[in-house]
Amino acid sequence: MTGPRPSSDERGSNTHEPAAARRSNGFEPPHALDETAPPGWSPAEVLDESDTGVIVFTAEGTVCHVNPAAARLLPDCAVGTAFPTLPATGTTWRGEVDDRRVQGRRALLSGGHYAWYVRDTTAERRREDALLAERRRKVFLAEAGRMLSATTHPRRLTDLVTTLPAPELADWVALSVPSMEDGRMRTTYAPATGTPIARVTTGLGTAWTAPAGVGRVLRTRRQELHPLMDRELLGRLVPDDAVADLLAVDARCALVVPVPTDDDAPSVLTFVRSATSEPFAEEEIALAVDYAERVGVALRTSRLYVEQDRRTLLLARALVPGPLPEVPGARIAARYRPVSLTNGLGGDFYAVHPTPVDGTWAFSVGDVCGRGTPVGMFSSRSLLILRTAASAGCAPAHRMALLDAELTLGDPSLVLTAITGDCSVHPDGSARVRLTCAGHPPPLWMDPAGRVAAMAFTDPLVAGIPGTVFGERELPLPAGSTLLLYSDGVTEARDADGEAYGVEALRHDLASCAGMPVEALVERLEQRLLAHLGDAPVIDDVVLLAIHIPYRDDHEALPILAEPGRPGPDEHPDGA
Repeated sequence: MTGPRPSSDERGSNTHEPAAARRSNGFEPPHALDETAPPGWSPAEVLDESDTGVIVFTAEGTVCHVNPAAARLLPDCAVGTAFPTLPATGTTWRGEVDDRRVQGRRALLSGGHYAWYVRDTTAERRREDALLAERRRKVFLAEAGRMLSATTHPRRLTDLVTTLPAPELADWVALSVPSMEDGRMRTTYAPATGTPIARVTTGLGTAWTAPAGVGRVLRTRRQELHPLMDRELLGRLVPDDAVADLLAVDARCALVVPVPTDDDAPSVLTFVRSATSEPFAEEEIALAVDYAERVGVALRTSRLYVEQDRRTLLLARALVPGPLPEVPGARIAARYRPVSLTNGLGGDFYAVHPTPVDGTWAFSVGDVCGRGTPVGMFSSRSLLILRTAASAGCAPAHRMALLDAELTLGDPSLVLTAITGDCSVHPDGSARVRLTCAGHPPPLWMDPAGRVAAMAFTDPLVAGIPGTVFGERELPLPAGSTLLLYSDGVTEARDADGEAYGVEALRHDLASCAGMPVEALVERLEQRLLAHLGDAPVIDDVVLLAIHIPYRDDHEALPILAEPGRPGPDEHPDGA
């Protein structure tokens, strides 16, 4: 069945109401606003309830309207008057009225009128100022910490402590450091008159009993604030030499803060401000306390460095070889040049030891690999072990074994090369040496004719390895011969081009010293080494120890020296 389909309004409908009425379901839409009807409010009412001040000026610059907010902000602004605080030109304005900060914006109106919209920005500006001040304080503390940590020299540090706070914290600063060792109080301050930094030393007892200022802070470890000072109080707070300077700048307030240094008595910082500066606020007092903590860290660090330097100096002095003893039947000379960068704490050592056997004496040369205090301490201990073992009559190999056993008890990273031996002088004027060489450069032997030979050793270095066995070799030294012991700092010394001095150059230079007294011989070898280095620095310790067996007075004839440049034998005639 076909035909027209009923509309959606007709389907399922049992009423004949209009479709629009059925969709509204009885709801009547609101009528459109009558634009001609007068509003129920006035623009003046809106301005009166606004938190923004509004001041309207005529074209002639006379105030014609002031809303209540503007009247509260600018009480001197009245209708019918010219209010010069607000300019007739420009677009923005900032000012202070009765300790309040006011900000305004100017807008042009019709008829030549203009209006200023002003508001109170005191709270906002205070927050901004507080944030800027906090940022400035953090920058000051960060920069102060960086500069204080950059120096460990005591005097330079105290000078820096007293000059950094100006003008952020105070116009005048003093640092008082007590010493329980000598009972003195040492005060450093930067005078307000701009003269050089001054230092005053007083008795600690006098300062300790003071009723105010540094003395009381020393006893109580609590800060003191003196918001208003007179001459009498000023004399208690600062050294007498500084009173005249502070009176000249009209000093008014002072803050005394303890400096934590973990000592029996703390150091003390005194901050003084003149009459031209504001009194200390809570934030500035907190800043002074933070600064004092950083000063305490710097003072403790400086004290540790000073103590470390003192101990290093004492150890370096102990490592300096003493005068060589007089040995009957032999002449001995040495040269020792430690690397300057190690403050004398090199690993090289040499010594001549007595033995309980008549006519026999011992000698040692060693090199602990590395630099610094641990190496210097082990070098000193190694020399003591070798000396003690030689005094007890131990043979060279036994002495080296004792040293190797001691190394196993210490730092496993330490490695030592050493050579030790005994020399016995015979009644006929000749001598014989017994040597143990543990990884050390082998000695050079120059015979009476001036020919130089090198000995060969295969013993391992001293490394604390269990089961290490050290051997001995003997070498006869006829009258007129010389035995040279040296460290690797001699042969491995490099010039500016990186070329090492080398064993061959040392052999050649030693041969050129034939016939020289032994003292002149080691001096000449040292000069030849320095000539090879030129401008290049000495990067390793240098040790030269020469043992010369002189001719007896009743010797019938002196040997003929070998021709210069003639190579010596590779081995000693006896196969050593």
